[in-house]
Amino acid sequence: MAGLTMLGCSNQDASNSSPSPSNAQTSTSPKPVAASPTKSPETQKPIADAPNNTPPKAIAIGDIKDLEDNSVCGKSKVTYAYGETSNYRIYICADAKEPDRPRYYVSRNKDGSGGLNLEATNYNPQKEGAIEFNNDGYIYTLEAPTTQNPEPVMRVTFPSRKLTEEQLLRYLARNNTKPTGSNASSEPLQYVLQNRERLGICKDSFQDGDTQKGMGSKSFPISDKKYLVQIQCSLAAYQGVFEYVLWSDESPKTRVVSLDFDIFQEPKDGEKPKRVTERAIVGMPRLNLRSLTITNFTKFRGIGDCGSSAIYKLEGDRMVLQEYRAKYACDGKYVPDFPIIYP
Repeated sequence: MAGLTMLGCSNQDASNSSPSPSNAQTSTSPKPVAASPTKSPETQKPIADAPNNTPPKAIAIGDIKDLEDNSVCGKSKVTYAYGETSNYRIYICADAKEPDRPRYYVSRNKDGSGGLNLEATNYNPQKEGAIEFNNDGYIYTLEAPTTQNPEPVMRVTFPSRKLTEEQLLRYLARNNTKPTGSNASSEPLQYVLQNRERLGICKDSFQDGDTQKGMGSKSFPISDKKYLVQIQCSLAAYQGVFEYVLWSDESPKTRVVSLDFDIFQEPKDGEKPKRVTERAIVGMPRLNLRSLTITNFTKFRGIGDCGSSAIYKLEGDRMVLQEYRAKYACDGKYVPDFPIIYP
């Protein structure tokens, strides 16, 4: 899934208290990351500023069901995500009635000296690639592992903007639950992005993040347990390169199927256009969830006097070509509809 940042406060009146995490209303004495319990965190040198010659450790990624103690959040709550560092265990919790909206930040010190409980009461703490809680100017951040961020951290940012952080050694997320609401497509997309290289997606190039014109990487619900995931491999001035997979929540593990697309190559003199199968499509694809069809328009050059348009329909685990039109001659002449190549 993308990193997680969560902003939170111990209660709605936290802004009226002293700007120190020790003043938050918590069940145990809160302790900022890597700060000595005998000194003010503002006097500590942030870990990020200290030299570190130790090579990063590989992070263990898994499902929240693998968590040994799943009772920390409480009976009326569920564990949304879990992060572990050398010194801390961080539980991101949600209300059982809203399992897909992270709301609580619970940290426990491994040495048993205490912990921190925060609640986001008046905003959604889910951010792009991270979860972030804000408590009296102190920002507690739990990142999630992604392709762009393979070494996520747990971070505390002080009111002075100094920060201290520890690398995550383990990250667990809810990979086998039904997403709902505005973040419905984040889980399948995050899974595919995290495993992009292993799945062989966008082998030649990958630059995610540009969502202009409705493009970018995203996922679309087909059923309760199946999503169509669109991955933007790259984006040029007027169109992009995309690959698609079917993400299915199946027991005992997630299933991902790559989808192929048929196109017709420009013919040589005296020949007919040749039908070939490609993993990626170039253009400006648009999905119709009701009919499960993708319409893709491709420009052969920027002015748009030549190009192709294609319609594909998802049938089972395959994208089946329904129609293909193309005008191969880039002659400066515009036509309302490209000539039909198929069927």
